[in-house]
Amino acid sequence: TENMKVILRTVCLTVLLISLEADECKIREEPVILVSSANEIDVRACPLNPNENIGSVIWYKNDSKTPISMEQDSRIHQEKDKLWLVPAKVEDSGHYYCSVRNSTFCLKIKITAKFVENEPNLCYNTEAIFTQKLRIAGDGRLVCPHLDFFKDENNEFPTVKWYKDCKPLILDNVYFVGVTNTLIVMNVSEGHRGKYTCHASYMYSGKQYYITRAIEFITLEEIKSDSPVIESPANGTMEVELGSHVQLVCNVTGHLTDLVYWKWNGSPILPDDPILVEDFELMNSPSANRKTIHIITLNISKVKSQFYLYPFTCLVNSKSNIYSAYIRLTLPVPDFQKLLIGIFVTLTIIITCSVFIYKIFKVDIVLWYRDSCSGFLPPKASDGKIYDAYILYPKTFGEGSTSNSDIFVFKVLPEVLEKQLGYKLFIYGRDDYVGEDAIEVTNENIKKSRRLIIILVTDMSDFSWLGHSSEEQIVIYNALIQEGIKVVLLELEKIQDYEKMPESIKFIKQKHGAICWSGDFREGPQSLKTRFWKQVRYHMPAQRRSPSSKHRLLSMAHESDSKEKHQREVHLPLG
Repeated sequence: TENMKVILRTVCLTVLLISLEADECKIREEPVILVSSANEIDVRACPLNPNENIGSVIWYKNDSKTPISMEQDSRIHQEKDKLWLVPAKVEDSGHYYCSVRNSTFCLKIKITAKFVENEPNLCYNTEAIFTQKLRIAGDGRLVCPHLDFFKDENNEFPTVKWYKDCKPLILDNVYFVGVTNTLIVMNVSEGHRGKYTCHASYMYSGKQYYITRAIEFITLEEIKSDSPVIESPANGTMEVELGSHVQLVCNVTGHLTDLVYWKWNGSPILPDDPILVEDFELMNSPSANRKTIHIITLNISKVKSQFYLYPFTCLVNSKSNIYSAYIRLTLPVPDFQKLLIGIFVTLTIIITCSVFIYKIFKVDIVLWYRDSCSGFLPPKASDGKIYDAYILYPKTFGEGSTSNSDIFVFKVLPEVLEKQLGYKLFIYGRDDYVGEDAIEVTNENIKKSRRLIIILVTDMSDFSWLGHSSEEQIVIYNALIQEGIKVVLLELEKIQDYEKMPESIKFIKQKHGAICWSGDFREGPQSLKTRFWKQVRYHMPAQRRSPSSKHRLLSMAHESDSKEKHQREVHLPLG
């Protein structure tokens, strides 16, 4: 019985203390009324200060003494220290209390919650709007509020969809970028103002619930810097020639009190510097009130090599800070395009002049090359030819008569080409044997010759000899059809009209041209320096012999000329 009395006293004392503690609880009212959308899941936290979170939290509805249920099956229940409304209804609006107590401390916080349904034709209620502000001309972000309660087991936010004026917003990663629970707005402008909503869903106890937050996006004016602006220089380079005169301009828009000056190699420009001289000019800015334009011109009378080592810096010393910009002098880079154009034009002129000169002096150049370099070239492989040229000439049919063509063929040509130049000729009537078949002799020897020289005169029975003689027909055939022989036409007299010529001669004249004789058949030794003989030598095959052999041939030719003169005249054919 005594023990029962002790127990009863203890119980009564405990109840008394609890009641006393409850009576001494402090009450604080949360001034912010949080309005949320009805028919959606909602979570409320007890707004405790850090030093007040010293005990367990118990939730109450209105001023009820009965705590809110902790059973998850209940639509309104407490889970851990949070109040869950799954989902919230309009009638759930009212006052809620969260209480924190221990043996020495008790605090009750009054919270006002309001749940509203969407307004007609809208996806939100204007009472449930959160206001967020971003400044124009910058990048900013809108945050979908109060989603921290709905993170999953991986501490990740639910997927958020964004709407503007209740229409889906396109996240193009150019103007709008969606990242977790935020919407990044690029280069904010007035056009971005409006009502934005973020929508998400959350699984709770195996059932999916929706979450909606409405945001009014308000833009703020761009912050205009009051700092000085350096218009030039722009931290670049400038190509200048060594020793040239240069002006560097520092253009600054700032305040009248700003100090603007040039520096080089870490030191200001000295007033008595003979090469670097500063000119100062101030003027009011026409585009900005109470702004001053500073123009500081640095005159460099002569660019020195050391000026390329360090940049020239324009400094602005204002009330708020020191600003600077530089320009670096560099040597001009060669203009390769102009250089290439110059080289191309020069080469074109050189090539054109060379071609022009070659066309004029082609014969002299080729002959000079043969005379100067033939002795140094390796021996040429044998081509199987015996004669350097086959001579085709008009025959003299009158007995006892000697024509100019006979003199030229049997005297002049051998004298120059054979004796002086060392060529070997085949002349029909001189190098054939008596009784040989003319056709066979001609056919064989034409194949053994490197050139075909055709002698032309103005009046030789209308050149019928070129069309009726079997020898001439074989020669022309080999020259034109087989194309193994280069043809040289020699005019003993200027032939004005080739119309009466055979077609073969017309073709050769058109293809190779003709060389016209302009000398005297009965003069002494022929000079190789005349244009006629230069042209003949040019068309003849090149001979590879040493200079000594050439001089030896010339001396032999002069020695034997007097001995054989009478003999050669005797052997002239008479028909």
